[in-house]
Amino acid sequence: LIVMFANIKISLMILFSIPLTIIGASWTMLAIGYHVSMPAMMGFMLLSGVIVNNAILLIHFAIEQIQAGKNKREAMLEAIKIRTRPVLMTAFAVSAGMLPVAQGAAIGLERLAPLGAVAIGGLVVGTFMTLVFIPIVFIWTVKEEKILEM
Repeated sequence: LIVMFANIKISLMILFSIPLTIIGASWTMLAIGYHVSMPAMMGFMLLSGVIVNNAILLIHFAIEQIQAGKNKREAMLEAIKIRTRPVLMTAFAVSAGMLPVAQGAAIGLERLAPLGAVAIGGLVVGTFMTLVFIPIVFIWTVKEEKILEM
């Protein structure tokens, strides 16, 4: 990420979305009564990739808008307006795909139920957190001059 964005602050901001997602996944595991297991850890890994991708979509689009001449607030609002739909579509598709896994709908699939539960719960909370907190942190911390130098 540091190589891609040439800015450690932006890279850390993107990685900040992972703990936000873990909160949602942990709440889901507590609510359902699952314990930490290998399938749950696999769910956390899946979740990290999807949520980081969502944060990259938002921030990269905002950076492009800043380089096109908008201020950082307008750029992030435009990024939210245009990129919310793809972010939500990704979250919905992964959640819908994980429903049979979370329910343990087939023989042998009940062992992977924590993976599905972690993925669904983490995506619901993590997507919301990514669409709310990442833009706020971006607006507060990023300096437009640094973006224009990239």
